[in-house]
Amino acid sequence: MIPYFDAHCDTIHRCAIRPADTEGQSEEFRAYFAAVESLRQNGGHVDLLRGSRFRRYAQFFALYHDPYYPPADGLWAQCLRMHDCFLREMEENADLVRHCRTAAEVDAAVADGKMAALLSLEGADQIDCDPKRIDTVSDWGVRLLNPVWNHPNVLCGTNKHDADRGLSQQGRDFIRCLEEHGIYADVSHISDPGFWDLIRMARRPVVASHSNSRAVCSHPRNLTDDMFCAIRDSGGVVGINLYSAFVGETGSMEELVAHVEHFLALDGEKTLCIGGDLDGCETLAAGMKGVQDVPRLYEALASRGYGEELLEDIFWNNLMRIL
Repeated sequence: MIPYFDAHCDTIHRCAIRPADTEGQSEEFRAYFAAVESLRQNGGHVDLLRGSRFRRYAQFFALYHDPYYPPADGLWAQCLRMHDCFLREMEENADLVRHCRTAAEVDAAVADGKMAALLSLEGADQIDCDPKRIDTVSDWGVRLLNPVWNHPNVLCGTNKHDADRGLSQQGRDFIRCLEEHGIYADVSHISDPGFWDLIRMARRPVVASHSNSRAVCSHPRNLTDDMFCAIRDSGGVVGINLYSAFVGETGSMEELVAHVEHFLALDGEKTLCIGGDLDGCETLAAGMKGVQDVPRLYEALASRGYGEELLEDIFWNNLMRIL
């Protein structure tokens, strides 16, 4: 079985949402969350039993809640509940998984036969865009943080809404605070002007945890060639997104491989990783149903003549390098 280190999934969000939280929503919406009640085994894209089949498995779990639908007590209260959910899952499944913060801790977990779980935070809305709360999430072990999700905020516009607005002064101060805490700024979802503002000010590597090539699929969530090269030159990484809408018209394996090959042609051998967006989307590319199907991408690349050393970099080493 292959090694697999993934830069982004929304599984904790699905675990944390309880049936009472979805009252009044559509049956489809309620069923989506009801399918994932625990991290150990569920009907979503990611669970620990399926993950245990990999030779090595590390996963960034995003703390996320839709800022367009905040709970009555606010997004920060929900973020605290999601973090509690994450800790509870780590404790209840300690036989299979270990919370890790560094590459050394990932190596130790793997050596003990366990999956490594790392934390990210998708959208600074989750902490009310408050730089004082960066101290708290840093203490939790958060290593990646998106300034914005699809919801524009006081820090920046997004590539979906307010797309012409870059980083505000508050946004610049927030990014600098992230860097001081050793947290990587994650530019997946940020507006194009915000991306370039961040690149110009960055003192550390920049990450796009789950973004594909805009040259291959012209979705605004994807990266232009210049953006990819800027992340590459910063020493950061770009995670290939498995969501079919960001892959192409048909979402086929051929289209998914085309994103990988396009980034490789931009000297991306040490930049590319996988950021599947699992449990954050409805339909995965190439007919994949969950983490158990990710080896299909590895096999498709191997069948095209890509060697084990390169595939090990894409599926493991490149993400490990920035930890």
